[in-house]
Amino acid sequence: MNNAERMQEAYKKQCRTTLIAFVVVTLMTHIFPMYFLFPELNKMTVFGFPADYWLTIVIGWLVLIPVFWIYIQVSEKVDQEINDSSSEAADSAQGDHP
Repeated sequence: MNNAERMQEAYKKQCRTTLIAFVVVTLMTHIFPMYFLFPELNKMTVFGFPADYWLTIVIGWLVLIPVFWIYIQVSEKVDQEINDSSSEAADSAQGDHP
């Protein structure tokens, strides 16, 4: 596999990773149907605010922090693959031209 193919594969991996992260975040932050499944949540209050506000905050922040951390780690590895492929391509291009 040459450098161009490796770089193209790394870009495809980056696109897949980003789309998967987008789907996970979308599913975790759009928890509105949960209030139809459990209507008692609309009647509860926490510190005078409806419980659904708190659930949205807790899921939206505390649960998504590890998801974003994992996404950042994977994205950094893919970016490193892209940088390595592009620097190898640049080195081979310089070697071809004296």
